[in-house]
Amino acid sequence: MSRTTALCASERREESSHMQRILVIEDEFFVAAHIEHVLEGEGVEVIGPVGSLQEAMQLARNVTVDGALLDVNIDGGRIDDVAEILARKCVPFVFVTAYGRDNLPPAHREAGVVDKPFKDEDLLREVRRFQTH
Repeated sequence: MSRTTALCASERREESSHMQRILVIEDEFFVAAHIEHVLEGEGVEVIGPVGSLQEAMQLARNVTVDGALLDVNIDGGRIDDVAEILARKCVPFVFVTAYGRDNLPPAHREAGVVDKPFKDEDLLREVRRFQTH
């Protein structure tokens, strides 16, 4: 377990009965809409989806969420800085990508990955893990 992971584990609040809030960062419209539909069907409050790095950075800094789903390549750029902000805030996240683990930000290669195209069950399994962090 990395030092950051250990610190985050000690800082995470105990699970409450509130609706889970998940930040979705995805620039492909149909993929984003599908993720939103799947999550809302499970009673999740979706923050986003957002498809620009600028908006993703702003939300990562300023919004309180229980987890995040991150596409690796957004709007012609990479999600690395957003992942770093979330990690510093102890927000668990999963990458949703078609590019595989080797294309993840090096500092976050241990994070969960949902490979595109994905099955809804695979996405939901990862989102449920946010509740145990």
